[in-house]
Amino acid sequence: MNPATSHQESRRAHLKSKNGCQNCKRRKVKCDEERPSCGNCTRRGEVCGRLDSSLSLTATQRAPSPQPPRRVPSSSESEATLPLPRALSADGVSSGMPSLTMLDLELLHHYSISTSLTLSADPLVLVRNYFLERAPQLGFLHPHVLYSLLALAASHLAHFRPESRRYYYAQSRARHTSATSMATPLLSDISTRNAIPMYCFSIMTMFISFASLRDQDHLPFHTDSVMPSWFGLFRGVRTVLEANNRAIYSSSISFLFHSTEVNRMWGSKQADFAALIEFQSYIQESTSEDEQSKQFLVEAFQDLRRSFYFFYGEDLGNEAKIRSLFIWMYKVPDGFLSLIRHTNSKALCIFAFFCVLLHRLEYNWWFQGWGTHLIERIHMSLDDVHRFWIRWPIQEIGWIPKRDGS
Repeated sequence: MNPATSHQESRRAHLKSKNGCQNCKRRKVKCDEERPSCGNCTRRGEVCGRLDSSLSLTATQRAPSPQPPRRVPSSSESEATLPLPRALSADGVSSGMPSLTMLDLELLHHYSISTSLTLSADPLVLVRNYFLERAPQLGFLHPHVLYSLLALAASHLAHFRPESRRYYYAQSRARHTSATSMATPLLSDISTRNAIPMYCFSIMTMFISFASLRDQDHLPFHTDSVMPSWFGLFRGVRTVLEANNRAIYSSSISFLFHSTEVNRMWGSKQADFAALIEFQSYIQESTSEDEQSKQFLVEAFQDLRRSFYFFYGEDLGNEAKIRSLFIWMYKVPDGFLSLIRHTNSKALCIFAFFCVLLHRLEYNWWFQGWGTHLIERIHMSLDDVHRFWIRWPIQEIGWIPKRDGS
């Protein structure tokens, strides 16, 4: 410092820091420099842009040096950005891969050693390896896939680290927002070249939505709707699967869709215990619905009985249960979903039976809480007549209505 500099200027220079968040600098707001994410970025749900100049890997630092390598601090110590090599976009054109922070590397590590292993209970090694190995490999070529993996890993940590839940959910939202902004332009032109990464992104998006129930800053419902946002997202998965004359079914990941006991037995098996038979008879004998609506209701409930078979009939394992649930969500008519959106009472009753299956899958961390949460919302939306018809789902879930009957 120049000796002629005034004392006031000297004090002001002493208070300045070069380690503040880049996002805060851009907005010209004070950064608290908290690690691994500053308070401003945590509140806004953004990936923190703090760049510790002593840790950033510039081209100069990557050059050979006679000095011994320096220890790279953990994510709790730094958010240094690590630029990745350029990658191929979904259309095979070279594009810039966004830089990763130290927290991103922690999330990628967590996905590899933990999160990926929770996404499938299928005994087939191919299915487990898809999430463990092939999904990250896709991510290195397609940024929207990579950021969706990181977002899911952050949601996983939010679930198991309640003391830091809000922070990790904010990190998950930030990364998924980035992934979605990259993927959205591709949705209008799903080709044979980008169908597989788009499918992976869609599946991760669905898991992220399932896992969002405990996110205090994110509503998993649209306004006052009973239908959660992940049901609509599942229709997006169907769009990807049916693009290009269902070409993905004969692609390199065809093993994810074919040759399962659930597929072979789906059309020939249904659960037939009393609660299901009685409610289906009630729908079929109803005179309050037009014929088209009745057809949607009957078709949806008959398929739901097929899913029930894999929970209450022959036990083919946990993966069969999950597959049967997803098959129902895949096959359910659009007209039935429209009835739910318009709070059709019989459609809501069918959705209450669906909640029983959700509840029985709560050993999966991303499903936890959904059965109880949805049955409560459904109960509040029904009159006393239709509440009678969901007594069995309520009993199976073990939910207790409030004393005032609401």
